[in-house]
Amino acid sequence: MGELTQVLGRIDRDGDTVAVVFDRHYPTTPDDLWQACTDPERLARWFAPVSGDLRPGGRFTIHFDDADTPSCRVVTCEAPARLVWEWPVRDVPSLVTVEISEDGQGSRLVLRHERLAAGQAAGYAAGWDTYVRALDAHVAGAPGPEWDATWSALHELYAEDA
Repeated sequence: MGELTQVLGRIDRDGDTVAVVFDRHYPTTPDDLWQACTDPERLARWFAPVSGDLRPGGRFTIHFDDADTPSCRVVTCEAPARLVWEWPVRDVPSLVTVEISEDGQGSRLVLRHERLAAGQAAGYAAGWDTYVRALDAHVAGAPGPEWDATWSALHELYAEDA
């Protein structure tokens, strides 16, 4: 991996809370990108294994390598355009929104993770940035980035902005 010098996302601030936002183009159809972002088998290839009830109102668990994140809840699922889920972070659930649209030469993904405390911004931004890079690779049929090295380098870059 070459030295990382650029982040793919941004940190938006609103008072005491922040959101991390990614706006990316993918050279694939909206339906294929939707499947990559919602099918448990494909999610496990670039994000993490997911299990549970993935319908609106359903609860699911994200199985990360270092720990599980249980009690996520699907708020909205409007295939193939919009998925919103609550991600428990401390006492207040954060909110993840994935929007997919056609952009003329493929698809556009806008991912927004909001309701984060300011002190969490750099870590979540680096995490999502690493996953977005893994999704880029997944869609292209290429190997994804090495998690620890990529996250560490990106965390430093986002921390400069946080």
